[in-house]
Amino acid sequence: MLFVYFIFFLTTINGQDTICELNDTWSWTPWFNFHTPNSKGEYELHTAIRNQHPTIVCAEPRIVSAVNQIGIDMNQTNDMIIIRSYDIFCINNYVAKYQGKTCDDYSVRYCCPKIINSTVNKIRDMFIESNIDPSISNQPKQVQLKCGRSPRATTSESSTELGFFMSILDAMLSKIINGVEARPKSWPWLVSIGVRYRGTTGVWQNRTHICGGTLIDPTHVLTAGHCLEQKIDDRFVPLTSTNPSLESFFILRIGVHDIRLTQSNELYRARRIFVHEKFTSSTFENDIAIIRLDRAVPLTESSTPICLPTSNVVAGKQVTVAGWGTVSETARVHSNVLRQANVNVLPTTNCRVYTDIHYDATKQVCAAALDWSKDTCAGDSGGPLMSQENGIWSIGGITSYGYGCSKRGFPGVYTRTVPYLTWIKQRMLSQD
Repeated sequence: MLFVYFIFFLTTINGQDTICELNDTWSWTPWFNFHTPNSKGEYELHTAIRNQHPTIVCAEPRIVSAVNQIGIDMNQTNDMIIIRSYDIFCINNYVAKYQGKTCDDYSVRYCCPKIINSTVNKIRDMFIESNIDPSISNQPKQVQLKCGRSPRATTSESSTELGFFMSILDAMLSKIINGVEARPKSWPWLVSIGVRYRGTTGVWQNRTHICGGTLIDPTHVLTAGHCLEQKIDDRFVPLTSTNPSLESFFILRIGVHDIRLTQSNELYRARRIFVHEKFTSSTFENDIAIIRLDRAVPLTESSTPICLPTSNVVAGKQVTVAGWGTVSETARVHSNVLRQANVNVLPTTNCRVYTDIHYDATKQVCAAALDWSKDTCAGDSGGPLMSQENGIWSIGGITSYGYGCSKRGFPGVYTRTVPYLTWIKQRMLSQD
């Protein structure tokens, strides 16, 4: 009975078959994408979007339109889409024939009275330029992927809308799974860093995976400084005619889930490496580095940059870590598939166990599962400490070091990203 009532309650469609008249009276807003879909569904809420952009989004749109991330109209996708009070919902999980299909990630726009004010028009133009592929003039328009958006990432995001309907939506939202294999394409900015070099005997040696990294724009990967030292397994590797530079050692896999299945177009080389000038390997101070890739990464659902943060992650916040590292402290082999876990940012007092090796709370942060059961381990170094706000993921830290793995009282230590933002942007913009 609830299911029948639920569908009946949602079938009011507001003028979907009419066309927004692009004249002096009505016009389309830019595209907006606030929510990331999860296994239970997808939604874009008019009230939430209007609260953020009251000068652009009107209170009573004439029409609502939505497309997925490759530009297909919501009425032509293989999802169960409904509209209620200008809100768009994908409810595959509640309709038998659609169950098992994850909802696409939808962007929405509204047919609103045309804005005359020139200043506001400039703001609209800015949104249009940042959200729409300008090479496509006919509808539906293709929506560009932005940083920090992951259609397949499981999030704990919830809505602020009230009432019976939103209480059902709250039940649709699932939580991030701890300590398990990640869903493929969940973290499209994760990078696996490996090495390939010729040893002293002249034989090629390969290490499929040694560290993680994070794609921060199409040509740059953020990682830990200690991942890019000129040594493998604590053995110094000399430069040779075969490996003439530090850059020549490293191989990066981008857009992969199982590194055993890497395709040639997913392999990248390092064109330029920037290790922080004050990185100290004995204490892990300033443990941060950037790799400039040999070519730009095509932005797809499988490979999308994460956002750089605007503020430090704070104690008490739940964050997510992911990587191909070992699954236990005693394991000698890394995981072939990407794994993820939730950990909590801890107060500085919990990090005092590392004061003997110059732990600096202004540049480092420690995190662990509250029951000490989840942690990063060998091979996860360089990977991201990921924080989510309003459906957007940013890199709050870089996996640096720890004493063992999941040892009670010894959290993992991460290089904070915010103190190094200027350094990161300068290196990304440098011409050398």
